[in-house]
Amino acid sequence: MLRWIYPSLCELCHEPCEGELCEACIAKLPAVPLPICLYCGSPVVGSQEDPMRCPQCRAASHDYDFARSAYLMNDSTRHLVHSLKYRHANYLAPIMGELLNRLWEDTPQLMQPGRYCIVPVPAARAHLFARGYNQAEEIARALGKLRKLPVACPLKRISTAEESQTRLSAGERRLNAMRSYAVRSAYASGKRVLPGENVVLVDDVYTTGSTARACAKLLRKLPGVRRVGVLTLIRARGRRERI
Repeated sequence: MLRWIYPSLCELCHEPCEGELCEACIAKLPAVPLPICLYCGSPVVGSQEDPMRCPQCRAASHDYDFARSAYLMNDSTRHLVHSLKYRHANYLAPIMGELLNRLWEDTPQLMQPGRYCIVPVPAARAHLFARGYNQAEEIARALGKLRKLPVACPLKRISTAEESQTRLSAGERRLNAMRSYAVRSAYASGKRVLPGENVVLVDDVYTTGSTARACAKLLRKLPGVRRVGVLTLIRARGRRERI
C-alpha cells in the first residue's frame, strides 16, 4: 500500500521503478570497456607486451592479485557515489551491492572454488562522524547478503595529516595510503581470523590504486590469506575525475 501511495523512483531518471535504479538507467551506465589490464582492471588501448600489466601498474607494487571495476566515471556514476558519500543516501547501497554482484559473476577469478570473505576499505573517523556510516562497508554488506558471504572488518583507518586523498597527486596518495591503514589488534594478535582464505576488498572508487595496494598489503600478512582481489563500483580515469 505504501509503495502504491509513495512509489519508488529511480535515482537517475526519477521514474517509478521497483528499486533504487531502473534497468534502463543501469543499461546506460558506462561499463569498463574491453580490453583491460588483467591485473589492475584498467582499460588499455592498443597492443601490450604483457597483458597482465598495463603501463600504469607495471612499475607499481603488486600487493593484490587482481582488481576489477564495474563502471567508468561519468555524470550518472558520479551522482550515485556523491549521493551515497555526501548526501546520506545510504538507501543506494543495496543497488550498488547488486551491481558489484553482477561484476563478481563476470570475474573468472571469483568463480573459482574456495572460501571467500568480503572486507570493506575502512573510513576515516571524521567521515564516519559526518556520514554516520562507512559507504564501503554499506556496499560490502549488501554484496555479502546477496552472495551469502561473511563480511569482516580487520582493518582500521588511522589519523594522518590528510584524512581525504581527493586532492592529492598520485605520489602523495601512495605515501598517504601507506600510513593511513592498520590491522585491528584482535586480528593482529591472532584472536580473530578471517572467515575465508580468499579476500575480496570492496570500495566505491578506484583511482590510482594506492588505497587498494595499502590495504591488500596488510591483508596478505593475516594468517590463512591466500589471495586478495579488489572490487570497486567505479574506475576513475584521471585526477579530474577524483571524488
